[in-house]
Amino acid sequence: MCFEEEIFTQSLLEDVERLYKDADPAHDFSHILRVYHNAKVIGLAEGADMPVLLLAALLHDAKEGSKHSLGSLEAKQDQDVRRREAVCQFLEKIDLPEEKKAKVLYAIEVHRFSQGIDPQTLEGKILQDADRLDAMGAVGIARAFMTGGSINRAFYSPQDPFCKRREPDDGKWNLDHFYRKLLRLESRMHTRRGKEMASRRNEVLRRYLKDLEEEIEEHSP
Repeated sequence: MCFEEEIFTQSLLEDVERLYKDADPAHDFSHILRVYHNAKVIGLAEGADMPVLLLAALLHDAKEGSKHSLGSLEAKQDQDVRRREAVCQFLEKIDLPEEKKAKVLYAIEVHRFSQGIDPQTLEGKILQDADRLDAMGAVGIARAFMTGGSINRAFYSPQDPFCKRREPDDGKWNLDHFYRKLLRLESRMHTRRGKEMASRRNEVLRRYLKDLEEEIEEHSP
């Protein structure tokens, strides 16, 4: 079929949802829909190529599986290959022009926070912003603790819960993930609209930490 913006139909979303059937709960199809919404809001404000951006948002974690079941570098590389193949097959199915396909693939390949890549396209920047927003605010708090529970990561360090005298270690402590990543996201947003949205969500993170600190101190020996 020919690619048109009208392709973003319920049928397309159902096809996309099937690509996430093995995703972990913090990166499931509900995460994809939230990132899709964030991308749409930012993209319309920033003048993005919307079909490219929205397809990248829908496919950015396709066939990822559980992000916490991969041990070796080779396993991660194999997963990267499977993910790219799945995305390419999907884009072929909707007959996406090659130029737009390349833009979608680029945005997906550079979106991860852990890669530390500054995208060179507007759509890549917006996808990073949209994905990072879902790690912030009330949803971000829920996802952080959902992930922490799934890998048996302890709630916080009893000696220094809020990383006041040590470097955060989110390999051991769930609360450290706020200081290692979540609170840093606002300063790493690219777009004006994304920064506005991140500012509000960052306030939610800081308010939560303030309330949590008061509650922990109430029960300190």
